[in-house]
Amino acid sequence: MFYSLFGLILQLIYVLSITVFNFVRIQVMEQFSLYPIAFFELFIGAASFICGLIGLKKQANRILSFFVMALGILITFLFVFIYLLPEAGMPPPIPLFYSEKN
Repeated sequence: MFYSLFGLILQLIYVLSITVFNFVRIQVMEQFSLYPIAFFELFIGAASFICGLIGLKKQANRILSFFVMALGILITFLFVFIYLLPEAGMPPPIPLFYSEKN
C-alpha cells in the first residue's frame, strides 16, 4: 500500500504544480527553459505508473493501484500531447521526433 500512496502523493504534487503553484512553473520556464518542467511532469507520470504497478503486484490495494496506474498513464499521455506533438502547423515545444522537412 505504500507504493500506491506514494504514487498518489506524486499525482497530488502534479495537480498542485499545475494549479496552485503555476507561478513557479512560469518562473522556471522564463528563467531556464521548458525542459525542466516537461521532464519533471514526465517523471511524475512515469513514477506514479510504476508505483501503481508495484502496488498491484504486491496486491496491497487493487483499486487504489489501478487508479494510480491510470492517472500515471494519463499524465504521461498529457506530456506527449502537450510537449511532443505539433499543433496546427506549429512545431512542438520539444522537437524530439519532429522535423520541419517534409
